[in-house]
Amino acid sequence: MTDIEEALALLAAPCTDDRFFQRALKALALVTQCRWAAFGRPSADMSRIDILWFCDNKQLLPGFSFPIDHSPCEKLYRQKSATHILFARDLQKSFPDFGLVHQIGAQSYQGELILADNGEPLGHILVMDPLPQEENTKSREFFRLLAQRIGVEYRRLLVSRQLNLHKEMIRATRHMMSFVDTDYRYQVLSSGYEITFGKAASELEGKRVAELHGEETFDAHIKPLIDRALAGEVLHTQHWIYPPSPQPPVFVSVHHNPYINENGDITGVIISAHDITAIREAEAQRAYLDAHDPLTGVANRDTLIQHMEAMKQAKVPFGLIYLDISDFSSINHELGRTRADEVLTIVAKRLAGDVSGDDLVTRIAGDEFVVLVCFGSEDDAWVLQQEALISQLSHLEDRLLSRLGQPIRVDGKSYQLKAYSGARLCLNPLDSIDDELARVEKEIDLAKMSLDRHAR
Repeated sequence: MTDIEEALALLAAPCTDDRFFQRALKALALVTQCRWAAFGRPSADMSRIDILWFCDNKQLLPGFSFPIDHSPCEKLYRQKSATHILFARDLQKSFPDFGLVHQIGAQSYQGELILADNGEPLGHILVMDPLPQEENTKSREFFRLLAQRIGVEYRRLLVSRQLNLHKEMIRATRHMMSFVDTDYRYQVLSSGYEITFGKAASELEGKRVAELHGEETFDAHIKPLIDRALAGEVLHTQHWIYPPSPQPPVFVSVHHNPYINENGDITGVIISAHDITAIREAEAQRAYLDAHDPLTGVANRDTLIQHMEAMKQAKVPFGLIYLDISDFSSINHELGRTRADEVLTIVAKRLAGDVSGDDLVTRIAGDEFVVLVCFGSEDDAWVLQQEALISQLSHLEDRLLSRLGQPIRVDGKSYQLKAYSGARLCLNPLDSIDDELARVEKEIDLAKMSLDRHAR
């Protein structure tokens, strides 16, 4: 097994939380053949670097921090034209005032910035070694890919931590509690109602629930739950409530518990509602990150596969249009990664703007996109319309290629893209997802071979 294969195997192993970052650093050290690997982030004022994970010969060590001034990180964060930096040798001579490299005996350093969606630095990964480093295409590309992957996982980790923080805050925060009698009137309310509805509890006590929430909402959503609790059920639901303007809507987790008096009779319902709007929003953000490409905002490969599986199960036809940008590496080399990423984002927007609302644009690799084309047929009539569907797919493929061929301007210069393309009509629900993708990828390979023959 080669170094790169072993590194990819490390990354592919199942893991959760910060174990991913430990394995990512081990993989990075393996590919670069360096002793030390680390992931760090700058402080809010850019005065210090916090090393969150530090790996020494595959052993994870506690994190630490240091001033950014006079360190290799200073060069990395303050250079404008690139996101990668290499000090191949004589690191201690280059940074005589940076104590860390002297303490551990490092003589070479290589680092890659991790950028947030807004282009600002989110953090960086680095390797150091007691021996000189020789940069090569393999390690440089792995650096870039790993930086993108770590960026996604770190944002997901931050969202998860935010989600847990909101949960802890809810446990310590006043929430809405009330006692509703058999006439659907509030007899007791907590201060949470005052905060949510902007009225004193004394104003609300004795009023019917419908007066607070509206007759339509009460009849359709609230009364059925109270009636079930009055019949002896213990209920847990989640739903939106809509306080009077200008108060915003609130997503609540609600418990309904029947209140049984000393005679064994149910005389009311205790309702406890927690405001979990922040959790709902954080979960939605995490779900979005899981389903979308972080660079372009279009769907990712996992989402493509999920949609294909759903259409296979529904036994409806769909089309695949595979687009591979030609010679994108030269644009990447000329513009640098950040500007080249802007080109990919423009490509994704053009594709998304040129398909129907039911079609799905996905980015499945660096400069490769797949459009899932939905034909909207839910019966067997499509079996007799294969030629029409193939024609429809071909017309869309031509339109997308034409759209991609329109000039893109970056930094005052115009770039005209070309793409290899392949299209496939997927009719057989028994064909596997992998087979469908492999067949349309083969169309791309044939297109490249044909172009190469003509070039000769």
